[in-house]
Amino acid sequence: MLGLGNSIISSSYQWTPNSVGADLKLWFRNGVGVTAAQWDDSSGNGHHAAQATGGNQATVSEGGLDFEGSSNHHYDLANTGIVVSSQEAFAIFIVCQIESFDSQNSILGTGDANVFLEFQTNRKIRIRAGGNTDSCEYGAGTFATGAKAVFAIQREAGGTGNINLFKNGSLVAPTNGQKDNTGAITFNELASRDSDRFFDGIIHELLCYDTTDLTSGEITNVNNYLKNKHGI
Repeated sequence: MLGLGNSIISSSYQWTPNSVGADLKLWFRNGVGVTAAQWDDSSGNGHHAAQATGGNQATVSEGGLDFEGSSNHHYDLANTGIVVSSQEAFAIFIVCQIESFDSQNSILGTGDANVFLEFQTNRKIRIRAGGNTDSCEYGAGTFATGAKAVFAIQREAGGTGNINLFKNGSLVAPTNGQKDNTGAITFNELASRDSDRFFDGIIHELLCYDTTDLTSGEITNVNNYLKNKHGI
């Protein structure tokens, strides 16, 4: 299965996400260390995603994991997960293919129903932190089902906490105005919020950076790396 995952990916693009440096905190790398029971963290920080209960395990597919939201598929992150302090920047890059919106599609969860990040509908991201819920809306079908895409969700550092979305490398303008959230978040679940609101679809690859704002050039490089690698 791992060999199949590697065989469908181009290896011609030489820049890698490690080139950004210490800000790479989590990397579920396509075709690397992925089984139904665990997806190893290739960032070197040991935040492996593990699920010991067979009924809650996703299926290895195309070098990633195929989650069925109705089957409660989800994973816990080791080493307390990714801790993002208040007003601290983060950027999540996810290559995915959403299959439905039956369960609000949490990306990285927090183990707390009061803090979450999710694809709520085919046009809306919701983030709740610091007691505030922000809904970032975009054009209809931005998160269309059935289409593999690269999404980057960035929160800027500092008191503004602006939330930006990139789709396949292009900045997407929100239709309901710029949203912001500066609250603290601890990401410690993959594909669920608080063992609920499960992701439904294939996660092919996922990376998380935090601590400082990525430059526009770094964001472009990560997006280009993922687009080239996954043929998008």
